[in-house]
Amino acid sequence: MANAENQLWSIIHPVTKSGAIPPSWLGPATALADAAFELDLQGRFTAFGADTAFGYEAESLLGSPADHLFNLPDGALQSVIADLGFQAGTWLGKAAIRQASGTVGIYRLALTAWPLNAAPACIIGLLTDLKVPLIDISTQDDAGALAAALQVSQLLCPSTGLWSLASFIDQTSRRFDRLDVEDRPGTLLLLGFAAAPVSQQTPVALSLSEELREIIRPTDLLGRIAPAIIGLWCDGMDHLTGAERAARFCKYLPATVPDHVLISAGVATRWPGSADDPETMIERAGSALAEAEAATARDATGHWRVWQKLPAP
Repeated sequence: MANAENQLWSIIHPVTKSGAIPPSWLGPATALADAAFELDLQGRFTAFGADTAFGYEAESLLGSPADHLFNLPDGALQSVIADLGFQAGTWLGKAAIRQASGTVGIYRLALTAWPLNAAPACIIGLLTDLKVPLIDISTQDDAGALAAALQVSQLLCPSTGLWSLASFIDQTSRRFDRLDVEDRPGTLLLLGFAAAPVSQQTPVALSLSEELREIIRPTDLLGRIAPAIIGLWCDGMDHLTGAERAARFCKYLPATVPDHVLISAGVATRWPGSADDPETMIERAGSALAEAEAATARDATGHWRVWQKLPAP
């Protein structure tokens, strides 16, 4: 397989400007994998093979953002492309792809910048089906189905495309050293919707993920860290700005989700130079969220709370 891939890279040419699918490498590539494609440096498909993939016609995918098909968190693919251009290497990972039929599969995703050892003109990639079945939780009432699905998809939540809990912790922890060097804080917001029936938690999470992707900053991180909790990590944000954002979310987000389910928020801030790890931040924001959800249950109004360190006795 490795030799075949090396041969593939040797015959690829830069992406055509016409938008037509160049057959010279897409044909051989699809013999190696389930799909081959080219992306421009903005992450949009400029070529796709075979003619039909995942139930979609290849032509219908041209020009569309690849992260929509791959269910990647907003900004994740662009970050990978930037790294490839800088390192002139190959990136390997997994993508949860929702097919036209509505089923979801896990695929091995391989990306490399082309041409090699030069300023890239495009990104080329392969998708290989890993044959891992995913649990369809969209019609199930059992909250344990979500946990099982997250175990199968270690990187992403298959329903929303957001980082799973383990991935969210990993991605967040990578930010801390840089924030310490830059002497900047970071804030974690946990958005809870425990008031939603279990059967509605996934539709609500999906609606929230779509809405939040449109309004957060490219550097922010989104994760589905529990069936009824969406996590949002914000570099450089202090507790005051985090509280303002949480208040707006509690006020405006219910109108974007099924049945206008109330949203509660817990906020915790990590200050530069502290020893706080992601698990500690989640615990603190979770404590604030629990207080906010209790207040929400009492008066049917979305509430937010900021975690504050208790004074010494």
